[in-house]
Amino acid sequence: MAQLRRGELQAIVLRGVYSEPQMAVTVDRLQRHDPPFLKTWFPEAFRAWFYGRNINLADVDLAGYFDEAAVFNAQLTTLLAHGPDLASRVGCVLAALDNGRPHTAAPGPLPGQHYMFTTLRAHVEHGYIPAHFDNEMRLRPAYRHLASLVDEQITSFVLTLSPGDGGGALEVFDLCCPTQHAQLLSDDRVPRPALDGLASVRFRLPPGAMIVLDSGRYLHRVTRVVGRRTRWTACSFM
Repeated sequence: MAQLRRGELQAIVLRGVYSEPQMAVTVDRLQRHDPPFLKTWFPEAFRAWFYGRNINLADVDLAGYFDEAAVFNAQLTTLLAHGPDLASRVGCVLAALDNGRPHTAAPGPLPGQHYMFTTLRAHVEHGYIPAHFDNEMRLRPAYRHLASLVDEQITSFVLTLSPGDGGGALEVFDLCCPTQHAQLLSDDRVPRPALDGLASVRFRLPPGAMIVLDSGRYLHRVTRVVGRRTRWTACSFM
């Protein structure tokens, strides 16, 4: 993780965080909406939804968010029928890469409050996420409190629960934007990076594998999902 922060690595891929049979059982539960997680939505064009609430799409004042987070985090501990729960397992794996530094949900503004540890993301056929830098997220008003607690540089993890039938790859482009130059690419006044001719690497990981990515500085996207099977991931910023 120190190498990632210094820019010596752009990504770390870990296999076997969970077994494929564990992920198959988990995805079956998610398809049945068990546990009954809070369900929220990406913009309609992305053909996707969350279990949990993405701060990027939350109300500016986070009204009700921490009550939702308490329920969501408790439900998350029950999702996996066997073995360590998702927050404990992923947190321990990340800590092992980071000289024992704890990786946990960030505290909220009041005692006892915590942010959601992750969100569970479902992309159906033709679902995608356009090219973006994650560092732009910290510029959004809903991040005001969180930004006061953490380093400016955003990294992220993506744990594959189900990759879907085809497509749905995490594509990372050879285009780096320094943290201090972050812009909101969703703002129509900001020119979009030209993707034509950019070198890229596509990651399409099997169930139970995870990538940790320098997603704040490197342009990336999720390519369109192919086929009827839903692409399920657990994803969070750090």
